[in-house]
Formats: sequence, C-alpha cells, structure tokens
Amino acid sequence: MKINFSLKLFATLLAVALLSLASYFGYRAFTAPEWPDFDAAQKTATEAAAAQKADVQLIARVDERDYGYRTGDIVYVHLFVKPASSDIVVDTQAVNVQGDFEMTERPSVTSKKLADGSIVYRLDLRLQSFKVAPKVVLAGTISAKRAEIHEGTGSGSGAQSGAGAAVGTRFDTALPATEVFTSMTYDGRPKLMEGADPRIAAWWYYSRFALALTLAGVIYMLTLRAAFKAWRLSRIKPVFIDQARARALVLVAAIKDGTAGKAEHLELDGLIREKFKIGPVPAGQLDVSRLPTAVHEFLKLNEPAVYSQDALDAEGRTVLASAAVLTMKSWK
Repeated sequence: MKINFSLKLFATLLAVALLSLASYFGYRAFTAPEWPDFDAAQKTATEAAAAQKADVQLIARVDERDYGYRTGDIVYVHLFVKPASSDIVVDTQAVNVQGDFEMTERPSVTSKKLADGSIVYRLDLRLQSFKVAPKVVLAGTISAKRAEIHEGTGSGSGAQSGAGAAVGTRFDTALPATEVFTSMTYDGRPKLMEGADPRIAAWWYYSRFALALTLAGVIYMLTLRAAFKAWRLSRIKPVFIDQARARALVLVAAIKDGTAGKAEHLELDGLIREKFKIGPVPAGQLDVSRLPTAVHEFLKLNEPAVYSQDALDAEGRTVLASAAVLTMKSWK
C-alpha cells in the first residue's frame, strides 16, 4: 500500500507538534515551584501565633541559583498567598514592590484549592534591581478586602434593634523581607570586584570569546565546504554509454563508406537482432507488425551481404546504408 508523500509530511509535522507540546508542558510541570505547607512553614511559636492573627499569610521563595545574581539580572520570586478565611478577598494585581527591586511586568497568578476548602494563590514575580550592593532586599505590600458584619445596637437595655450590614474594608499586608545576594566577582573570572578601580579591561571582556568563536567559525566553514562539495557531486548524473549502439554506429558508417565486409554485415545483423529481440529467423519470415518498418527493411536488404561479400552493388549499399540510418533512429 503506497502512502502519499503529503500524508507522510503531515503525520511527521503532527508528531513533532504533539511532542513539542508534551515537552513544553512537561518542562513547565517539572520546573514549577512546589506549593508550601503553611502550617509546616511556621517554625517558632511566635511565628505561629502571628500567623493565626494574620488575615493573609505570605511565603516568598526565590528561584534557586548556584551563584550570585548580578546587577540588572532578572530575579524570579514566587509569592504564595493564603487568606485566613473565606470572607477575605485578595487583590492579586495590587502588589506594591518596594525596597531595592522593581517589577518588570505584571505577575502571573495561579491558584490551588486545598483539602480544607481554602485557596492558595501563587504570584510569579519578575523582579529587577540595579542597586550595587552585596545584598538586595525585597519589600512591599499586597492588598486585600475583608467583609465584616457590624451589628447595630439600640438604646435602653442594650437589646439588638437593627440588622447587620456588610462593609468592605481594604487593608495591606507587608511582603516577607526576602534577601537576594549578589556576586562579588566578574563574569568568568575569580577576581573580586574590589580596590581603587574594580573595573576590568574591555579587551579582556570581549576578546575572551574570540578563540571559541574563531574555532567555531573554522569548523563551520570546513563543514559547509564538505557539504557543498557533496551536494555538487550529487548533482552530477552518471552518463550511461550503450556500447552495442556505439559499435552499431561504427558498422553503419563502414557500410556507408563501402568498407564493410561480410563479417561487419554479420556483426551488425546480430547486434540489431539482439537489440530488438529477434531470433535467428530469416527476414522474409519475420512478423512485420511487431517490428519497426526500418528494422525489417534493413534486415531484408542486409541478408544477401551476410552470405556473400559481393552481393551488393553501389546502389544496393546506398539503399542499405539509408535503411541502417533509419534503424539506428529507432534504437533508443
């Protein structure tokens, strides 16, 4: 069963697209930060008591990194927010970043519902700091709104005389003070940035990549040259030379010149019979309907010369040569 090329191409592209989607979502799931346990996160009795009183609990986590940040680097901070009760609504877009950082874009928000019915929000903050210091600190606030029921009271005995009313009260909660440490070394060098002039020479900063780029360029050019050479060779098609036809043309030229003898006529007869798959049948007994007219004519005119050296006169050789030329045109 033959499959269309376009169908194969579509199936290949579809498989690549599905694999890319699976890789993308798999990578996102693998690199996504773990959701914290707010109860286990409280390490001391004081912190636990403060968490019980707080209307909004916050935990901040910085993406792990094996080396210090540098000035201007993007710092990813995941802020986990848990309202203390269902009547507290957190405004996840009302995040005010202060301190040494500034936000480069609005945070993305993801929520997760816990087993007890409460909801935890994860805000992915993309921060940047241009402060030159060994340590930079994240500070700020996030806003929330609390719906409280205030009961109205009457005069006299203090009996309840009015119905309660819901009032939205907006408040801010301070973000956890998160410290981010910066690197005290240059990119690619162990020397500390200290002294009267901690700057580095520009030639070193740029030329340190020159050797790698030059070597990569040489390897690329050599690979490109080999690929181009292979491509050019693939464009050359081998020329097939039909040796039998070439020999037949030589014999036809000898007949036209009048230099062909009995052996040449016999050889040419054999070559033409082999080409057109004709057995050792006399020309007069051949099935004309299965042969080109020029081939049958040649075999019939050439038959006397096969048996006798002087069977053809000058006119006969001319007619035979014309039939031979027409026969060669049928030889493809």
